[in-house]
This record gives sequence, C-alpha cells and structure tokens, in this order.
Amino acid sequence: MKIKSILLLLLLSLNLSAHTLIMDIIDNEDNTMTVVGAFSTGEKTVGALVKFESLTTGEVLYQKRLPEESELTIEIPKEQYQVVLDGGPGHTVVKKGFAPLEGFTKNTDKTQSSKKLSQNQEGVLVNTSVIVLFSLAFILLALTLYFSAKNTKILTAQLKK
Repeated sequence: MKIKSILLLLLLSLNLSAHTLIMDIIDNEDNTMTVVGAFSTGEKTVGALVKFESLTTGEVLYQKRLPEESELTIEIPKEQYQVVLDGGPGHTVVKKGFAPLEGFTKNTDKTQSSKKLSQNQEGVLVNTSVIVLFSLAFILLALTLYFSAKNTKILTAQLKK
C-alpha cells in the first residue's frame, strides 16, 4: 500500500514540469497577420501580451492582450519588427515579423542597439529540470526516512527479545 502511494507521488511530481509557450504567426497575404498563442498543454493563452517591437528604433509599435480565443489579426507594420508573445515570467516567445506586400519602408541599421528589444527566454528548460530534480530528491528523502523508521522498529524488536 505504501509503495503504491510512493509511486503515485513520484508520478505526480514528474507531471509538475512546466509547459511551453507556443506562438504561431500566419501571414494572411492582405497586409495583415494573425498571431495565435497557446501552451504546449493545449491551454489557451488568454490575456497574454502581444507586442510588435521596431527593429530600427526599439519602440513598441503595437501592444494588446490576447482575447478569449487566443488569437489576434493585426495590420503588418511598414518597418522591420519582431513579434513578442509575453505569457508571464519564464514564458516569452520572440519571432521576426513578416514584410508587408509592398516591402518595408525603413531598413534596420546594423549598428542599432537591441537593448530595448525583448529576448527569448532560454532558461526555462533549466528551471523545469531543477523543479523535477528537487521533487525527486524530496521523494528519495521521504523513502529514506520511511525505510529508516521501518528498520529501527525491527532492530528495537530484536533487542527486546
């Protein structure tokens, strides 16, 4: 019985791993694009922030939260930009945006500083691994305490004889 509950606890701790934010950008070929957000678990990203950031100036060109259906149709900017989907701490995706049908009117300056621009967050996998490893360590500690108490009972019973 106790072994079954320990195995169940182990399986539950492995299921605690974080989900990944996914962003799809669809070119509608009419100078608009559709941004769709979701988590890898299938959960919708209602309320996640969609931003268009200029690659020339670093300014935010467009900013809006995803509605109930987790998708937005937006007009494509005339200057080079990147699309940022911010689903909260540790959940940010950045992709380069499509060009409008007539092309960009402003080109990116190669010397332009990108300090203002959002970046993909690559440390999420490490954070998930740390959570799983700490959960596993906790389970192993609990098993150690369980078997130690069991063996202590056996030893005290033998000493009393």
